[in-house]
Amino acid sequence: MDRLLRSTGFRLTAMAAGLFALCTLALCILIYLGLRDDMEDQLRDQIRNETRQLMGDYEDDGLEELRHDISERLERNPGNRLRYTLTSPLGVSIFDRMALPERGGWSRLQRQEASDLLVLTTPLEDGYRLGVGADTRIVSEAATALRHAMLVVLLPALLLSLIAGLLVSRRFLSRVERMKATAEGVGRQSLSARMPVSAAGDEFDSLAGTINRMLDRIEALVHDVRYASASVAHDLRTPLGHLRQRLEAMQGRESNAEQRIAIEEATELLDDVLATFTALLKIAELESGSAAVSTAPVDLSEIASAVATTFAPVAEAEGKSIALVAAPNVRTYGDRQLITQMLVNLVENALRHNRAPVAVEVRVGIVEGLPELSVRDNGVGIPAEKIEEAIKPFHRLDRSRTSPGSGLGLSLAASIARHHSAELTLLPQAPGLDVRVRFPSAA
Repeated sequence: MDRLLRSTGFRLTAMAAGLFALCTLALCILIYLGLRDDMEDQLRDQIRNETRQLMGDYEDDGLEELRHDISERLERNPGNRLRYTLTSPLGVSIFDRMALPERGGWSRLQRQEASDLLVLTTPLEDGYRLGVGADTRIVSEAATALRHAMLVVLLPALLLSLIAGLLVSRRFLSRVERMKATAEGVGRQSLSARMPVSAAGDEFDSLAGTINRMLDRIEALVHDVRYASASVAHDLRTPLGHLRQRLEAMQGRESNAEQRIAIEEATELLDDVLATFTALLKIAELESGSAAVSTAPVDLSEIASAVATTFAPVAEAEGKSIALVAAPNVRTYGDRQLITQMLVNLVENALRHNRAPVAVEVRVGIVEGLPELSVRDNGVGIPAEKIEEAIKPFHRLDRSRTSPGSGLGLSLAASIARHHSAELTLLPQAPGLDVRVRFPSAA
């Protein structure tokens, strides 16, 4: 729900609902003010007409006739009627008690615990004043009823707008989430995933179609690059293998010590080239999906023990050390050969790129409920800003390329981890590097 409320679709819908509510409120206020003024104008017209009739009788027959006319009106309409008052020069008022102002014209008289009176005062001869007024209670009651009606209309309208906004935002967000999931699938797994396209043909479908065409082009380009690199590696590996066999044959027949040493060095360099081509082919097979990846139960503790035992003499001969810290029976599902290859690459990297007396530690255990394999060393490590680049093919911290290696070890390990749905993480240490591979649960 929090994600929905923070979504762009909901914010836009909420803004539209708020604008609708403001417009509705402004319209209701205009209607309220217009109705109130219209009712007051009607009262004024009634008062004005009544005053005109009384003044006609006054001008014809004098003050006594005016009193007589007012008395008749009060007797005919004792209940719902206009208010009349006649004030003498001494301030004495007869009929209704209204405090008329000294000047003539319209005035509004306020009363305690009662509605206001709208009064028209007309000066007469000899200091008399005639006041005709009307109770504005009917105007107040109509205004109150209108306000209540506005609230009854406005609040449900605003609530319905928000509900509609939530529904529209949920639908909008669901389509965005589907597109996001597809994009993440393309970035993490396979370029074959495509954006979903509905039959609506709206802007989302247009955008999805454009992205799908772009992905088609990217997939074709990546396939061409992978095919070219794999073809080059495959085509060169065979003649290079034949060349190595000839070097071995020459080394067996050569009696000159210097030439034998030169042939050995050439053979070692050729082995490095063949190892590079082998790694390239393996990465190409994994990324293209042509290599079958087993999903059999695998004991990580057993694999780690075998690899550590194999590399122990090599590390000791170079003045380095390798230790194993493994919990028993740590299992996952995967390809035993590929997982072994991944661990071999990680251990080789730790030993090859660090000088003696580096200490390498292979750990296997359960971390946060998931099986984890890690290779930790106290060597030179990798700067934090270069962690993401370290797993790219052919990336090497040694830009001069004077140290052994092709820069494919971590890249191949990352590819193997990805095809086991495992998470490979490089954590800089002080000193050294900790490479962790967390596998899915075997349960």
